[in-house]
Amino acid sequence: MLRYHILTIAVFAGVAIASVGDVCRAPQGSGTCKSESSCTNGFTVIDACPNDPVSVKCCIQAACKDNSGQCLDKSRTSCAGGTWKTNLCPGGNNVQCCQKPSGGGVTPPPPPPPPPVNPFVGYLRRLHELATKYGGDRPANQLVMEWLRHEEYNDLQWKALIGGVDDGFTEQVEKAGAQMLNTFKDPEYGLDIKISHLGACMNGVFLKEPASGTDTNRADVAGWGGDWMTFYGEWRRDSDEEPKGGKYCLDHMCNDVDDTTFKLRDLVEDADCYNVGMRLRANPSLNIADEMEKVLAGGYKTRMKSFVEGRFKDPATAQAIAKSMLLPGNDVLVNTGRIRLVQQQGGLIVKLPLWLSDEDMDDLTKGFADRLFGIVRLEDAASK
Repeated sequence: MLRYHILTIAVFAGVAIASVGDVCRAPQGSGTCKSESSCTNGFTVIDACPNDPVSVKCCIQAACKDNSGQCLDKSRTSCAGGTWKTNLCPGGNNVQCCQKPSGGGVTPPPPPPPPPVNPFVGYLRRLHELATKYGGDRPANQLVMEWLRHEEYNDLQWKALIGGVDDGFTEQVEKAGAQMLNTFKDPEYGLDIKISHLGACMNGVFLKEPASGTDTNRADVAGWGGDWMTFYGEWRRDSDEEPKGGKYCLDHMCNDVDDTTFKLRDLVEDADCYNVGMRLRANPSLNIADEMEKVLAGGYKTRMKSFVEGRFKDPATAQAIAKSMLLPGNDVLVNTGRIRLVQQQGGLIVKLPLWLSDEDMDDLTKGFADRLFGIVRLEDAASK
């Protein structure tokens, strides 16, 4: 994986920034953060909007337990034309049921939106709101991706590869009280997904779009291609123990353990960044939070098939693309970056891909293709 810094991160307080208008939750129910004076059709709860001024509280709109009326704060609100009934509402003695003789009581308010399927979705949604308010000449989805990568994937190499982040938006998010979120739990494999790598990879796909046919480009390098180059250097480092690159791929590539540079976690990030990034490229009206929610709510069941068949088509094409990623092309930056990544793992005198025999290159890249499509077959079997 392309790594240039060590990430120092925390999380949003309460996963997302609690500001006026946000959903809040308390033992008495769910509501909306708003000023106490504007909570005229419900009752307030303290300490549920901790990042707001003391005048902002969680305003809960709830129907009475028997659906005969609405729960209101008797000390602040009148029950004009109705009567107060006790023991039908959550909260203190001041919260009572206002029943009005209208043949069915008060129509309860609509329930608050359900919590996101994964805290990461709520995190993205809040970032997208901030990006929309920020404006500027970059799409909101792009600004969100840049925030996700800005601490670890915004050095000189990444700026040269896909461009720098919008520093103004970064400052805006920080002023809003945001901190970085490090990882989230993947529902399929139970792995801790590295958000900064996911964001950087998706940013590359969104900005550059992967090449067609068997060609490769910077979008590939930002994701799976960078992982593949690094993995090549790992194999050359270990080639005395395992000289066959194809077998090394099958034994080590995309395992769910930490003894390889191209982990299963990396492939999950590469797959999601490609699938979501391509959808956002094709339809700018889509929201990155909505698209990631689709993945985490069940789309993960076919993520590998979508990625592998979308980018690599079939095993023979995958083998050709893997070879293209390892050999010099027209992009000088990618060529120099490849050498650096390979040497980081294999050492300064490592045998570069260009120097492999045709037989060794074919064996290595066939192992790459076999491993990818093997994972797709496992996914297909699990979904049946």
